[in-house]
Amino acid sequence: MKKREKEIFTNRGITLVALIITIIVLLILAGVSLSFVFNGGILDKAQQAVDKYQNESEKEQDILDKIDKYLENELGGGTGGGTDTPGGPDDTDVPAVDGNGLAKEDTTITTDDPNVQIVIPKGFAPVILQTGRTDSLPGENGAVKEIMPKEDWNSITKEDINKGIVVVDNKITYDNGQTSGTVPDFNEYVWVPITDESKFARNGWNMDTLADVSTSGAFWEETTSKEYRDMVSSVSMNKGFYISRYEASQKDSTTAQSKRGQNPWVNVSQTSAITASSNMKESLNSHLIYGIEWDSVLQWAIDSQAKIGSASGGTKTITEDDVESDSRSWGNYGNSVGGAATNSGSRKPGGTNEYWKVNNIYDLAGNVWEWTQEKYSTGTGRAPRGGYYNRNGDSTPAAYRNVYDESDTYIDVRV
Repeated sequence: MKKREKEIFTNRGITLVALIITIIVLLILAGVSLSFVFNGGILDKAQQAVDKYQNESEKEQDILDKIDKYLENELGGGTGGGTDTPGGPDDTDVPAVDGNGLAKEDTTITTDDPNVQIVIPKGFAPVILQTGRTDSLPGENGAVKEIMPKEDWNSITKEDINKGIVVVDNKITYDNGQTSGTVPDFNEYVWVPITDESKFARNGWNMDTLADVSTSGAFWEETTSKEYRDMVSSVSMNKGFYISRYEASQKDSTTAQSKRGQNPWVNVSQTSAITASSNMKESLNSHLIYGIEWDSVLQWAIDSQAKIGSASGGTKTITEDDVESDSRSWGNYGNSVGGAATNSGSRKPGGTNEYWKVNNIYDLAGNVWEWTQEKYSTGTGRAPRGGYYNRNGDSTPAAYRNVYDESDTYIDVRV
């Protein structure tokens, strides 16, 4: 019995020792495991995985945002115009343009002055000139260089507008498909801001008396016509209007155009000029210029203190006298002076002399007479404006009104 009990005791002792050792080993392993979990182990690894996932998600969202912005601005989205911060660019409001850089919808650009803005129609775009700016002073190359990048449209200022912003209605190419040539594939226009409706008015320069109705001896306009009322309404709503940058040249037998380097369209009657002007941009209500528009362009030049050539050379600030009485220093006449005298005295293509311009508009003074829609008295007399190359600039200045019959065919067109 004693031997058996001893064996049982011994076996139980061994088993207990083994159990104790096992427990000790398990405690050691548990400690190691807990240390791994809490000190750089599973929890740290899990947290690192979560952080990495979040970082990658943020990167992915950033890429998606950039793709979305690209699609919005380049492939048909975009806000279409205006600016949330007047006078400054806004990345969230870049105008939408097509592949040629032309506006995809009518776009209004405002400035720090709420009364000064420019409306860029669908299919048009402002441009940079060869000067590297939007303006060109007398004597500087005023030819178009390139479409203005859409990111810069909202940076157009009141000062830019008052120096004559040029817009085009097509990409910058020429008849030979290159970036140089003889006939541009785009028309050019200049925005005339009307900051105050009182500035949109006919002026009594160089004529008899003005009247709104038919009166013997008076120049007047058909103010009751739908076209006239629509024009006045548009100017009021848009705070301005466009004028062709050049005296009109001939696109075809019934359509005018405004392109640099082209001969003015002469030998055209006033009635035909009305048709040719309306055909130019029928969808935008283009029309032969009214006397009130002509006068407002000249008044804007004075109010904006535009630069013109001077009689002694160089430039000067335009005055009412330069418009009303003596335009020899900035027009093509038989007695032009200063820089305007070069190549003067004969009919020339638009843009020939960089001194024959004001606020980027060429040949308002001299070169050829230009038909308007003003009427004279009760008959068929109509008023061409602006003087002629073989006349004197101090007798037929920019504001001068002449009288010819509407059927006469030796006057030009201004749209």
